[in-house]
Amino acid sequence: MKTEIRKSSKNRWLKPKSSKKVLITLNLLPVKKAGDLTVNLICLTLFLSSTNIIASEKEEWTLKIQQDGIAVYTKKVAGSRIDAFKATTMISAEYEKVKEVILDYPNYPKWYQDYKAGEILEQTHQDEIVVRFIINAPFPIKDRDSVNRVYVRQTDEHIEVILESAPTFIPRNKKQIRMTISSGRWTLEKEGNQTRVTLEYHADPEIPVPSWVSNRYVVQGPAKSLSNLKKRLQ
Repeated sequence: MKTEIRKSSKNRWLKPKSSKKVLITLNLLPVKKAGDLTVNLICLTLFLSSTNIIASEKEEWTLKIQQDGIAVYTKKVAGSRIDAFKATTMISAEYEKVKEVILDYPNYPKWYQDYKAGEILEQTHQDEIVVRFIINAPFPIKDRDSVNRVYVRQTDEHIEVILESAPTFIPRNKKQIRMTISSGRWTLEKEGNQTRVTLEYHADPEIPVPSWVSNRYVVQGPAKSLSNLKKRLQ
């Protein structure tokens, strides 16, 4: 006697050795499991994010101003209406002295353009601290503040002061608007008795003005700050 097997997408009919038919219900898995789909979505997100980062890194710096030994460049940043800037100059001072001033955050208002206050919130290590700045905004716009984790990397010829945005480190307050995008780095390079100082930064103060107005400050602010830094050290 022949055995019949009938298949459907949900059920299978099997005829065993006995003459009675037995219904076996199978829960068939979809082509892709939910876990597989989640992994794929994560991979896609990471891919798109890395694509934006690579596009930003490949963007070339454009010289915007060069005066009094200070050069300021800008470049577009993927997904942002505000340009990143790179400001560089040569300072006649030992780079340890320059580092000391750059890490003296409470005194930033004395030389960094439009900074109203700077404070150290936490120092977890000699070369790792958390700082907060208050940035002056034109009336009637609220002042901005930013919170950054700071890491210092140093060799005999080179110092990097890296600032990473940490907007949730402390609660926000009603007096200022917290900047969620604010990160960059200082690079100090020893050249004889002088120091090549470079500041690269990207921040979005989220001020409701046209981007061309904000991007003008992206050039003027760093130029004025490095000029003040030179006067403070030379």
